[in-house]
Amino acid sequence: MNTVLHLGLLILSCLTLSTTAEPLAGNQAFAPVSANAAPDTLLIGVETTDYAPYYHMQDERYSGMARDLLDAFLADAHLLADYHPLPVPRLFLQFTHNQLDFKFPDNPQWSENLKAGLTIHYSQPVFQVSEAVMILNDHQGPVRNVGTIMGFTTPGISSALSRGDIALTEVTGMEQLLKMLDSGRIDGIYFNVRVAQEAAARRTQPLQLTMLKDIAPYRYAYHLSSIRHPRLIERFDRFMRENPEVIRAIRQSYDLP
Repeated sequence: MNTVLHLGLLILSCLTLSTTAEPLAGNQAFAPVSANAAPDTLLIGVETTDYAPYYHMQDERYSGMARDLLDAFLADAHLLADYHPLPVPRLFLQFTHNQLDFKFPDNPQWSENLKAGLTIHYSQPVFQVSEAVMILNDHQGPVRNVGTIMGFTTPGISSALSRGDIALTEVTGMEQLLKMLDSGRIDGIYFNVRVAQEAAARRTQPLQLTMLKDIAPYRYAYHLSSIRHPRLIERFDRFMRENPEVIRAIRQSYDLP
């Protein structure tokens, strides 16, 4: 079966059912339930952060590359799931209080204090990403104040923060960060490189961003995580291994290699 047809069949099994049963928020993914499927709808905690092309909210619907990939897995595994979009701090709290079946994205290094004492199961890497301090192309002078999203872990600048070389400003959304950067209220933003550049280019008044050379980019991965379902994490890993053509087609549809 060719790549496009395989991907289409996997996603279509979700979309056909969700057309008639999807709630207003559009965050429920459906697939036929087999005898071996989980008896109840799984709850996947996700971020409301605009992290396009990886994930974002569009008309109150969780959307983007992560949604397409997770929907394909759910269809392949014959599982039902409801996406639960939350701001990052609340998402971590609900997940660590065992109120969610899964969290995406996640990483073992994030919010380690909240995860202390918990056994959390992580999938193999889903997306490899780079974070860096991004500044305006025409920025002059030192970078003293860097902005990021409230609740985000900032491993790439942890040393600079501990030394007092830079101060951190936390806000609730990407557009707020870009406005502060444009107005000079902050000198740079710590963010996913691809996401920051796309968001800056989409603005009514686009901004040109470049990476700060003084601090090397920080590279790591996004994972799917669960406290409750280690076997489903293993099943997700198997889906990723056995369906490279589906993963490749999804990535290519968002212009990612």
